[in-house]
Amino acid sequence: MDTLQAIMTRKVQRAFLDKSVEPEKLAQIVDAARHAMSARNLQPWQFIVVRDRATLKSLGELCSTGRFVADAPSAVVVPKDLSNTRWADVDCGQAVQNMATAAWALGLGTCWVGNFDQERIAKLLGVPQGWAIFTVLPFGYVDPKTPAQVRPLKKRSEVVHHERYGNPKP
Repeated sequence: MDTLQAIMTRKVQRAFLDKSVEPEKLAQIVDAARHAMSARNLQPWQFIVVRDRATLKSLGELCSTGRFVADAPSAVVVPKDLSNTRWADVDCGQAVQNMATAAWALGLGTCWVGNFDQERIAKLLGVPQGWAIFTVLPFGYVDPKTPAQVRPLKKRSEVVHHERYGNPKP
């Protein structure tokens, strides 16, 4: 799958097959994250790859909007550097987008988890002081019995402007 196809077809996945994700695919996903752009090349991220069932179950319990993490075969937890307050969120967001797109291209799904107990996850995973949990991304093979939720995009004319805001024509 080429890059544009992966971007245009990717769907959010919250249900996964009960099938392990190969370590090589997880390594490719994390490498895609490592190649994200970052302000001043500070790379304010770390990546904790989780495959242990008990740890995944504990993570799911700590994700109020991501209980499905408990049933995923793997996850990547992304801590961010708190000393980079201006750009860490933007940079980590780009790394997360790269992971989601790479996963889709590799036949895997994911869903960005936004609400979680940051302190308890940091303690569970041994994240040191000076770092905060940015997000948890579960990864797994798409369960065809549980279709992805598809929400329509806004019309191009509603969001694309040329030269000045409000000018829809090139």
